[in-house]
Amino acid sequence: MLLALKLVLVPAFLAALTAAARAWGPSVAGWLAGLPVVAGPIVLLLALERGPGFAAQASVASIAAIVAAEAFNLAYAWTCRRFG
Repeated sequence: MLLALKLVLVPAFLAALTAAARAWGPSVAGWLAGLPVVAGPIVLLLALERGPGFAAQASVASIAAIVAAEAFNLAYAWTCRRFG
């Protein structure tokens, strides 16, 4: 059961994002993609498989990764605007 959930959950969310992009355009899909569409189901599966303590630590690491990615995005955007 858990293996089937692992194989279906994240691809189903990504397929739903693709359908949203086709139905409502890329801006809506971009907003939806900003939600934890991939990390959320993975942390849910970790909680089911390894327990809530491990899932909590994985969530903290996931948030730290998002902060690092956004810091890079902001620095890259600033550099592009500054230096063309």
